[in-house]
Amino acid sequence: MQTKIQGDEPFRCFLCQRYGKMQVHHCLHGSRRKAADAYGLTVHLCPMCHTLLHDHGTNDLYLEQLAQNTFEREHSREDWMKIFGKSYL
Repeated sequence: MQTKIQGDEPFRCFLCQRYGKMQVHHCLHGSRRKAADAYGLTVHLCPMCHTLLHDHGTNDLYLEQLAQNTFEREHSREDWMKIFGKSYL
């Protein structure tokens, strides 16, 4: 079953709430990206918020924690650790 982060909308930035053309951000990076995608742990960000996140880490921990909390609403912490190997909480 795919999890979806509540409040995420395809045409509105999850962080600043601006409307327009958005980019998909995987809340978990690197080797965890595929699993994040499989469980719907992505949000839509405007180009400015996405750039700030990748270039400066702005809101990165917040989105990692949100992804883990979202996952753990339907699955266990043990499952999280087996799949993602790191707790952000």
